[in-house]
Amino acid sequence: MGRATVCGVLLMLAACARAQAPRQSEAMERSARILAKLDQVEADLHQQDAELFLTSELEYRHGQAQQIACQVTSDHVKEIHRLAVAQEEKRREKAAHKKGRTVAQARPMKPAKLATN
Repeated sequence: MGRATVCGVLLMLAACARAQAPRQSEAMERSARILAKLDQVEADLHQQDAELFLTSELEYRHGQAQQIACQVTSDHVKEIHRLAVAQEEKRREKAAHKKGRTVAQARPMKPAKLATN
């Protein structure tokens, strides 16, 4: 009987050891959900930070491009004005030169006198 009792006690201890699985409490489940939400919030913050950086970089580059475009436009307008003034000056010189020039006019020739000997 001693041996049967020892075997029975060992079987009960082995069964109890396997039957007692770690039980998660409601607090642990809530904690796990909160940690999952916290991870999601952190991921969202990193995403927004990256988007803000990209947006600010694009705004900065756009501002630089606008400044360059304004400068190029200003230089272009100055060059157009300079060329227009030069062209107008050439027109005036040409007109003044034309007024001072005498133009030869063709006249009908007088009939030649016939020689009488």
